[in-house]
Amino acid sequence: MSQWELCLVLLLPLTLCFDLEVTERKTIGREPDVTPICTNATEHIITLIVCKIRTERREECSLLYQHGEDFVHQCDSRFTLVMENQTAFLHLTSLTPVDSGSYTCECSHPDGTYILRLNITVEGYTVSEQEVTSMTSHRQMLLIGAVVIISITAVTWLIYRGIRHRRQPEPLSSLPNTEPDIEPYNTYVERVSGLYSTVSPHNCNNSNHSHTSTTEDTQPETLA
Repeated sequence: MSQWELCLVLLLPLTLCFDLEVTERKTIGREPDVTPICTNATEHIITLIVCKIRTERREECSLLYQHGEDFVHQCDSRFTLVMENQTAFLHLTSLTPVDSGSYTCECSHPDGTYILRLNITVEGYTVSEQEVTSMTSHRQMLLIGAVVIISITAVTWLIYRGIRHRRQPEPLSSLPNTEPDIEPYNTYVERVSGLYSTVSPHNCNNSNHSHTSTTEDTQPETLA
């Protein structure tokens, strides 16, 4: 084999290995966002995935995947890698404007590396709007708590009042007057006067009768 042929044989695998780099710009909101990174096909098995995230706050973290192993998420739960139907996705949730920045994912295959650069801009509440929303939610919670406390107090008071009313003894009914009625003084005087008027004629009659009897008894003695 000539020297040129040997060089071609050595360079042939290098020509088959290539890198592909793509840059995209995305503007997302507060809703979850899913971006496909690479596909794990039979002829293109994903051996390694590395996603580097750098936000405007100068915070950096990484998401890793190695063939045959689980995902390694070094970022918080808002940044994750998901594999569905042999396709790797970058899943972003609950982002704020300060999470805008550069998101770079590298997918390594046996025949090369696919690089996806994402310049993500997150639209959403500003800091002042977030403070207003937080204050509004806090006031709503206080209002709901006050209504609940007032309602519980009112119900408790009504229940206590009902129990107390049932336990209160009923007033004693007026007992019948068992003492003999005392007649007024005028009635008593009238009765006494009537008694005297009744008795007086009776006595007079008895006296007259006695006097008559005495006269009759003494009269024969005079004649004798």
